[in-house]
Amino acid sequence: MIPTLPPVVARAANSEVRKVTSLRVYWALAAGVGGAAVLAFVLLGLSYAPNEANKKDAFVFADGWAATAVSWALVVIVAGAAVFGALSSGWEYRYRGVAVSALFTPDRNLLLGSKLAVVAAFTLAAVLVTELLGGLALYLLGGRDTAPITMGFFAVLGGVALAATCWSVIGAALGFLLRSPVRAVIAVLAPMVVEPLVWITARAIGFAGFATILPVSATVGAISDGKFGDGDFFAPAPAAIVVLVLWTAGAVAGAWWFLTQRDI
Repeated sequence: MIPTLPPVVARAANSEVRKVTSLRVYWALAAGVGGAAVLAFVLLGLSYAPNEANKKDAFVFADGWAATAVSWALVVIVAGAAVFGALSSGWEYRYRGVAVSALFTPDRNLLLGSKLAVVAAFTLAAVLVTELLGGLALYLLGGRDTAPITMGFFAVLGGVALAATCWSVIGAALGFLLRSPVRAVIAVLAPMVVEPLVWITARAIGFAGFATILPVSATVGAISDGKFGDGDFFAPAPAAIVVLVLWTAGAVAGAWWFLTQRDI
């Protein structure tokens, strides 16, 4: 017997899928971020030259301008996923789409769940396609000989996929909480700018370990495969992943409470 979704769930999910696929801005965001990431992998394959300091599995976060370009491209992927999530739910309130959605999906648990699930699924699919194309470009252009594709490489890509998915859900949750795409985008990007200042302040007052429980620090730890494990600000990758998942769960819980307790 082939399992099927209940009609009400399938209808809600289909509605959310159509909202994503029908807007050009989402396609442009995916094409722009993904294209830049693939280009960075191409440059890495063409020009990366390993040295003794970089002979580690996590070569993506090594020295050299090509490796740095890929590192920043992976960070931009995570930021782009956060923006996508924030816009997907924030625009529901700006254009009053959430009221129409509530008419056809009166169960607010289902309304929230379908939105977050579709956002997470599209983000994960887009990131995996980008990573696949980037990895193929790196392999075909000779990067396999200079920057070996090892388990560390796949650990970095897996961490990026997880982090991007988590941040897309965080962004969508903030859209429900703040009820504005602009405020949600600012809220989801602000920690990426402000949090490093918190790290420096925490170390200055003798509480550098506090930084390890913050979301951006957890993201860096999750996507770097322990490259910065000796630093004061970043937890080891497994612990960082747990922290990031907990931040995601907290954002979802806040959005759920706000959506179910407040008027739309």
